[in-house]
Amino acid sequence: MRGRWMMLVMFLSACSEDPVHKGKVTDRWGKPIAGVTIGFSGSAKQLVSGADGGFSIPVQAGEIKIRAGKPGFIKKSLKLAAHTGDDNPNPVLFALYPDPEHSGFYAVGNMNYSELNSTQIKTMGTDIRAFNGLPDVGKVRVKSTKPAEFVFSSEARRSELKQLGLQLHRLKFLETDSLPGVLGETEVTLNMWVSDTSIPFDLTGMETDDDYTIKTRSKLEPGMYAFHTQGILSSKDPKALDKLPKEMRVAFPFEVR
Repeated sequence: MRGRWMMLVMFLSACSEDPVHKGKVTDRWGKPIAGVTIGFSGSAKQLVSGADGGFSIPVQAGEIKIRAGKPGFIKKSLKLAAHTGDDNPNPVLFALYPDPEHSGFYAVGNMNYSELNSTQIKTMGTDIRAFNGLPDVGKVRVKSTKPAEFVFSSEARRSELKQLGLQLHRLKFLETDSLPGVLGETEVTLNMWVSDTSIPFDLTGMETDDDYTIKTRSKLEPGMYAFHTQGILSSKDPKALDKLPKEMRVAFPFEVR
C-alpha cells in the first residue's frame, strides 16, 4: 500500500511541474554544442547548454526572445511565439555557424568551411579594350547537388557593403581573343578566366555587424565561379583596375562539381 501511495505522489508531482520549452544547440552541421550561454526575456537568469546541447526554458505568457552565444561561434537570436496551453510547448532549436578566423569567403560544405583564396585580377588586352580575369581559380570545390551556401565575413559596414556591389559570376576560359587596336583588330593571347554570366544570390546579415550568409537562388551548374566587387571582372575598361585600391583588385574563385 505504501508503495502505491509513493507512486501516486510522484505522479502528481510530475503532473504539477511547470511546462518548459525544450531546446537544443548544434553547429551548422547538426553536432551538439555544450557550454552555450542562453539568455531569454522575462528573466535575468542565463542558462548553459549541456553536453548534448540541450537546455530548457520555462513557458511564459507572452512571446519570448532568446539568444544563444559562445566564443568561436556567431551568436544567434530568435523569437518564440506565446504558448497557448492547448498543445505541447514549442521546441527551441539553434544552429550556430562557426565564427570565421578573419575576413573572407567561406564555402559551407557537408562537414566544415572551405576558405576561398583571394586571387589577384589581371588585365590583358589593348589600350582600347581589355579583359579583366584570373590566371588561376584555386582549389576549393563545391558540390552542385543543391544551392551553394557561403559565409562572408567583412570589415565593411553594412551600408558600405552595398556600395561595393558584391557580385558572383560564372567564369569561362579564354586562350585568345580579337580586340580592337590602333591598327584595327588584333589577336591577343589571354589564357585567363573571365566573366561569363552573373549568378543571383541572397545576402543575409547575421547577428554580428560583419558576418553574412550568401545563398545562391538555385543550384550551380558544374564550372568555375568567382565573387568580386565593383563589377571588375565584367569590365572591359583597360584602366579599371588602376581606379581601385590594391586590396579590391582581387576575386574569390571556386569550382563547382
